[in-house]
Amino acid sequence: MTTCIFILLMTFFCFTDILYYVIPNWVVLPAIIVGGILTGNWIPAIIMFLVGTVLFKKEKMAGGDVKLMAMTGAFLGMWALPAFILARILGWLYRIIKNYNGMLPFAPFLFCGVIFIKLAMFLLLLNNIRKI
Repeated sequence: MTTCIFILLMTFFCFTDILYYVIPNWVVLPAIIVGGILTGNWIPAIIMFLVGTVLFKKEKMAGGDVKLMAMTGAFLGMWALPAFILARILGWLYRIIKNYNGMLPFAPFLFCGVIFIKLAMFLLLLNNIRKI
């Protein structure tokens, strides 16, 4: 159930980020709290928020992207870090291929990283079930 909630939230944030370059606080802040309550992943949420804050000061990440990373940490736990790394790589590849230097929505790239990590988690689970 938490995965369904998380995927719905990420889909919403992808659309708002692509269309308006906004991650609405009125959705993302309660989502961080709900994710933390449902999964108990408070420490990964804080770690992802801190990672985002450091990058926010160095690069072109907006505050909504930082909160989105915290929400990802709340729902995925420490699996959010590989999803974030994959999202950064995809964003860099997009910039290189398209030769684009403007403002880029981060939510779609993070969503792609999340989907990849969720599939990897599922495959690891299947592999462990087969060994039993």
